Amino acid sequence: MARDVLVVDDEEDVRDFLKSLLEDHGYSVRLAEDGLQAMTLIQEKLPDLVLLDLMMPQETGTGLYRRMREHRELKEVPVIVISGLAGRHVAVSKSVPVFDKPIDQEGLLNAIEAMTAD
Repeated sequence: MARDVLVVDDEEDVRDFLKSLLEDHGYSVRLAEDGLQAMTLIQEKLPDLVLLDLMMPQETGTGLYRRMREHRELKEVPVIVISGLAGRHVAVSKSVPVFDKPIDQEGLLNAIEAMTAD
């Protein structure tokens, strides 16, 4: 069964790029435009991984990350941050991988594989 990855980014071109990249590598992908939409999707079905932008309207990625870490069933969901934001490392736990935009495709795919492997 394909691993379910939730891509959370307010930029449509980034969402589309990541969806195409991940589906080409066998992942099932769901998309959210912001933290509020993402939380709804997460509550409907826990993803195997969340790819998270930090700066978004409605609810930021940082806010979503903090909300996920407050819930017992959500705090175990792995997160990878993809952001062009300066200082992004202070917004999330040091254990969370952070990728810059533009995205290092090979590095990202390797990180996703490592975080979703059984």
